[in-house]
This record gives sequence, structure tokens and C-alpha cells, in this order.
Amino acid sequence: MHNEKIEQYNKDIEHYRLKMMSAASDLGMNHPQVLEYSQKLDEMHNLILKLKYNRKVTAD
Repeated sequence: MHNEKIEQYNKDIEHYRLKMMSAASDLGMNHPQVLEYSQKLDEMHNLILKLKYNRKVTAD
């Protein structure tokens, strides 16, 4: 179960990473959209860490 979630989060991370890079290139590094993608990436990384270390995960 956790492995499936981690796999999906990794796919989502790659998706948002590409969107963030594109937005940064088009809009500039300080654009709010770039920050939003960066925060989403941080959130997904944290969810993976919680799953790996068996902590309670509240977001799905």
C-alpha cells in the first residue's frame, strides 16, 4: 500500500517539477506560480518521508 502511494507521489513530484521549471523559465523565479509549485513539491516530499518512516499521514 505504501509503495503504491510513494510511486504515485514520485510521479506527481516529477509532474510538478517540470511545471515549476517551465513556469520559472517563462515567468521568472519569483513568480507566485513558481512558489506554488515549489510548495506543492515540498508537501509531496514530506508525505513520502512520513510514509517511509511510518508516521501518521493526514493528506490523501
